[in-house]
Order: sequence, then structure tokens, then C-alpha cells
Amino acid sequence: MTTDTALFDRPWAGRRRFARVGRVLPVALVQIVGTLVASRFSGGFADGTGPPWARHVDAGVGAVALGPLAVALLVAGVVVLPFRWRWPVAVLAVTLGTTIGFALVVSPRGPFVAALTMALANAWFRGHRIPVYVAAGIAQVLLPTADTLMGRAPFPTVTTMTLSLAWLTATIAITELVRVRVARAADARNARAAAERQRADDERVRIARELHDSVAHSMSLINLQAGVALHLGAALPEQTRDSLTSIRDTSRQALVELRTILGVLRAVDGPTGSERNPTPGLDRIPDLVARASDAGVDVRLDVHGDVGVVGGVVDRNAFRIVQESVTNVMKHAPEHSAVVLVDVGADLLEISVTDAPATASGTATEPALRRTSAPSREHGNGITGMRERAAAVGGSLDAGPTADGGWRVVARLPIGEAGTG
Repeated sequence: MTTDTALFDRPWAGRRRFARVGRVLPVALVQIVGTLVASRFSGGFADGTGPPWARHVDAGVGAVALGPLAVALLVAGVVVLPFRWRWPVAVLAVTLGTTIGFALVVSPRGPFVAALTMALANAWFRGHRIPVYVAAGIAQVLLPTADTLMGRAPFPTVTTMTLSLAWLTATIAITELVRVRVARAADARNARAAAERQRADDERVRIARELHDSVAHSMSLINLQAGVALHLGAALPEQTRDSLTSIRDTSRQALVELRTILGVLRAVDGPTGSERNPTPGLDRIPDLVARASDAGVDVRLDVHGDVGVVGGVVDRNAFRIVQESVTNVMKHAPEHSAVVLVDVGADLLEISVTDAPATASGTATEPALRRTSAPSREHGNGITGMRERAAAVGGSLDAGPTADGGWRVVARLPIGEAGTG
């Protein structure tokens, strides 16, 4: 029977591992100290009375001196217990061997079975039923008869055999009760998590409806009106027609991306990245730059490395960072020129979007007044959103003014396991 590892994988694994080791300490105290104490006293009487492990027909069991081998067997059975969660069957086999070895070398007396009891319970709790049955059978046969096998006493009484069987049965029964309670608690946690996920799904659907009602209809109307204006406005100036064309194309692309977002939120429009609803990534940056150029912004793209190696959330967030940066150039500094640099390294993706005044000399006086009166880009949500996207994949983002009065956004995003999702 396989082990249900979901019962044991928890965020607090470090503290739980410490607790597992800590639980061994009382077992070690009981087994080692208790057995040492029990070995100092007489274990029975000539009439056969006394504790179960020393109850014989002809004579009792007197005090014994534990030699180095006996003490080593007691300690060895306890030392392996901290590894019981990683190798439950192996630990069970070792503790069974040390326990039987002690019984044969010395005599079955005292709580020398404490380590074996914990190993049996742990293996049963982890789902190793057959090894537990085998170990329990061997213990039931050899432990009560150890003195008989070594010639120290006649065959044990029925009471001794019954008590040994009761010990094994109680160990398995109590462990099964604990396992059932833990499993029920895990089921309850899973049910609560499923309910929370359902509430989150319902909230995403609600957001999708709100997004569709507030944005999609308006974008569709903008696209339709721009198309009608182009169709009827044959006599319009060329610059006006170019602006209307850019509005029409941009709104159409925005509708495509909006449908992608709605599909993710609703989880009903097919797999993300399908041909119908492509997920925007770094391969879409040339289209983004082309649209910005059509809108009248001088944007230059420079790509180093293979953008195809970037995938997942990093790919999407990188595109959104570039998109937001270029949009800021279009909104706040349309007369500037922008340079988009994409550098794909071995384990780091670096993106830089820099806009600067179109006059290379920088001697014009009017742009300085314009830049002073322009609203700060830090006042909006764009920079905050970009920083959140970078932080979501374990990266960083810096944004601020340049010496020539422009603006620069630099994002560094990890590629690989740290940035996948």
C-alpha cells in the first residue's frame, strides 16, 4: 500500500522534522533508563509469579548486569528512530533486530520494546501494512520465547504470550485510530481549500463580467467608430487618417487581448496561448513597436539573445512591462524618441525602455519647460503595476528620469525555475 504523502507535506516541514526528532527523546528515556532500572531487580519468584516477562514455571529471573553489547543494542534501537519518516521499513527492520538481539543476549525484561513500538506505529501510519504484519509476527514468536531459545527458562506461559499479542494489537489499533483522525483532518482542510478556490473562481467570473461590461463594449464602439470615420472620411488629411487607423488597429488588438484575459478569468475560452486567443509575449514586441511607430512615436527595438527561451509568467510580464513603458512614452512624451532593449542572458532577462527628447543636442529651451509642467509618471499606477509584475517572478524594476530630461525603465527578470509559474 502506498503512502499518502499529502498528509505529511506541509509548509511547516522544518518545525515538524524537529518535532519528530523530539518525540524520540521520551522513547529513548523509557527504553534505556527503564530497562537499566528493570535489570537491577529480581524479575520473578520461584512460584512463577512476577512480571510477565519473567514469569516462568520453575524459577524467577534475578537481576542481571547489562554488558556493552546489551547497552549498544538498546541505544542502537533508539538512534535510528529519527530516520523513521524517510525510511520507515528500514528503521522497523533495525529496531526489530536490536530488540530481538537484546532479548536473546540478556532477557526479555523492562520496556526494551519502546523503540520497536514507535517503529511499528510509524510504519503502520505511513501505510506499510505488510512489513508491520511480518515484524509483528516475528516479534510475537521470538520475544516471549527468547529465554526458552537461549536455555534460560522453560516455554513461556499462555499469559506471557497473550500479553505480548495484546501489546502488538494495541499498538496497531491505536495507530490506526490516529491515522484515521489525521486523514479526516486532512480531508477537512482540503474541503476548506476547495471552497476557497471556488469562491476565488466565482470572484474571477464576477471580475470578468465587470471587465466586459465596462471595457469591452467601449473598446468595440471605439473600433467601430474609427472604422466608420475612415470609410466616410476620404477627404480627411493624411495625418488624421493615420491617427484613425492607429486607433482602429490598437482598439482591435486591445479587444483580442481583452478576450484572452476574459478567457483566463472565466476559464471557458480554451487553453491560454491558443491560436484564437494568443498570449502576449516577447515575440509580440515588434508588433507593439510597429503600432507605436504608426502612432507617431519614434521607437527603436534592439533584441539580444533568443526570446524563445523565455516562457511562462516571465514572458507575459516582460511584454506587459514593455507595453506599459511604451504607452507611457506615447502618453507623456509623444515628441520623444524611445529605445527598447531586450537582452536575454543565460539566467536573466534584462529589459530597458528609454525615452529621450527628439532633439539630440538637447539645447532647445521649450522642452525643458514642457517637461517641468508635465505630470509625473510616478503619480499613476503604471510604475507600481510594472514593479508588481517584476516582483511576481522574483525580479526587480527601476524607473526614473535621465540626465537629459527623459525617462528610463529597467527590469531584470530571472529565467528558469525562479521565474516560472
